[in-house]
Amino acid sequence: MIKTFTKDSRSIIVVTILSCFATFCTHAQTSPKLKFIQPHLVAGINGKKDAMYKFSNVIPGVDAFVKIENIVNAATLVNIDDSTLGYYNAWQPTVGGPGTYGFSYIKWQIEFKISSGSIYKFPVMDASSIDVDGDNVRIREFVDMNGQSSYAIPNQIPSLLKVTMVSDPDNFYGDDPNPTNLHALGPVINRAGIDTFSQDVRIDYHFINKSKIKIYTGSQVDNNGSTGAISTPRYHCIYFMKIGASFTLLPATYHSFGAIRYDNKVSLSWINEDIKINDHFEIERSYDQKEFNTIGIVVGSQTIHNSIRGQYNFTDAHPGIPEHKEVFYRLKYMDMNGNFSYSMIKRVSLNTSKMNVLVMPNPFMEKLNANFVSDNNGTAEIRLLNTWGSVVRTMQCTIAPGYNNLQMEDLGSLAPGLYIIDIAVNGNVIGSQKLIKQ
Repeated sequence: MIKTFTKDSRSIIVVTILSCFATFCTHAQTSPKLKFIQPHLVAGINGKKDAMYKFSNVIPGVDAFVKIENIVNAATLVNIDDSTLGYYNAWQPTVGGPGTYGFSYIKWQIEFKISSGSIYKFPVMDASSIDVDGDNVRIREFVDMNGQSSYAIPNQIPSLLKVTMVSDPDNFYGDDPNPTNLHALGPVINRAGIDTFSQDVRIDYHFINKSKIKIYTGSQVDNNGSTGAISTPRYHCIYFMKIGASFTLLPATYHSFGAIRYDNKVSLSWINEDIKINDHFEIERSYDQKEFNTIGIVVGSQTIHNSIRGQYNFTDAHPGIPEHKEVFYRLKYMDMNGNFSYSMIKRVSLNTSKMNVLVMPNPFMEKLNANFVSDNNGTAEIRLLNTWGSVVRTMQCTIAPGYNNLQMEDLGSLAPGLYIIDIAVNGNVIGSQKLIKQ
């Protein structure tokens, strides 16, 4: 069928094509890496409102002019760009506060110009606020962004940032790009150093066709009952580049990470069949699910436990464990190239006398390992039931007080689906768990 088009319809088609082409070009643009180094004061008084600093050649031929647009609640500029920590090419202002409860900040305008003085508009640009954390006592850093086209929170591990949209509080000059600010409030927890790998205290921004953005860098002092001096100078890091995820997914065969308590210890078990000789796991512990510390390392391809290839075990016997009501664990898997990723977080209750049970792997194919703690010696019975409640496998064995590990084998002939395993010690059921047969 032959179709004819009017002049107006042809115009619409041309406009649509050009619009799509422009959108494609925008997405196809490579985000540049900006270098904010060696600033110098070009207007106003250092550290005061309306002071302006020039960062020359953030990219070849383009300068960045950073202006103090507002100072709120007695904030102070300690250093316009401290390169002794963090990243030399990032913009890293140190902003202090009045040493009292509440919030304070400096509002910045960043404008880009070419050497002739004309405005320069970036087709695309990326930036990240790094290490938005606290002082471990009562101070929380925050960063507000105005002018971003979109933003993202790294999701490989749970973020500690509280991110909200708030009304722009001081658009006195009427040229703020957006009517709202993207407010990222950090935790009281401190992350040592300035590191892009600290993804739980990082927020990423994306900009399209921008020549000017506004940034608020400040801190909030909580009245949370903590005592001691309030030291408010906070080190901010804004990195103007696209930060790729350096995390890799754990291998698909990684599963069945579990933790059980016995006596005043916690036993961890997990399976990973693909780990290489040069890879390793770091075991991390936390008592608040926020700050994790490495407590041990398990190397790869050297631990084969109870005939299950790639099964790993670690016992946490730290004397401080009984002082807490609960403890959290996660695994950090690192390969030989330095890439790493985290497992899910496992919680262990420490204030209960109920015995813990862990059965792995789940899903299973040929074998099952039952790990549990018994207060007494005697006989343990393991029963595997289908969804109708019929016992399809059973076994009995003698156990000793403390940590026990039992195997149920020859399960390959069972039909795939859902099963339930019960473990009884001296006639009393101590635990049940749902399992999937592959």
